[in-house]
Amino acid sequence: MTWIEYFRDGMLHITDPTAYDHMLYLVALVCIYEYREVKRVLLLATAFTVGHSLTLILAGLDLVSVSTDWVEFLIPITILFTSLTNLRYAKRWRTPINGHGWRYLIATVFGLIHGLGFSSFFKMRLMESESIVQPLLFFNLGVEVGQLIIVLLFIFLTFIITGLIRVVQREWIIFLSGATALVSLILALEAWPL
Repeated sequence: MTWIEYFRDGMLHITDPTAYDHMLYLVALVCIYEYREVKRVLLLATAFTVGHSLTLILAGLDLVSVSTDWVEFLIPITILFTSLTNLRYAKRWRTPINGHGWRYLIATVFGLIHGLGFSSFFKMRLMESESIVQPLLFFNLGVEVGQLIIVLLFIFLTFIITGLIRVVQREWIIFLSGATALVSLILALEAWPL
């Protein structure tokens, strides 16, 4: 495979509607921010990228291996946890989020879990004789570009909903966080590994 095919595979993997759990996490991660906070949202998405890049590299090099069943269970748990913290934040809406550096840490840690999910797909695409460095780099770049597209589309949607239609930001947060919490709970119960 060529580098462009790995890049395309990475981008298509994160934007694949049938594998929507990663998109769901991104929505839960950034939905508490207003559309004016693009820089903060992109930094948060980058923290997530750092985490999933690390485990994608480690798993791609066969330095870490976790049961796929547990990864498929833990991914919706990350969404559920993030959604529930959003609902807690919505109760105190308009309180500045500036002191919440822990969100960047949590996004990075949860990125580690999501990276394990990316790694199983990546390993299926990797050819036996290939060096892992270039394919891993371009697959990860594809994931990052796809992720940025999702986040920017979501920011645009938030602008339409809260900026143009004038839905109150707090209600938007509650709606999205409640929806992502419900879907992630169902996914977690379906993926229960025991």
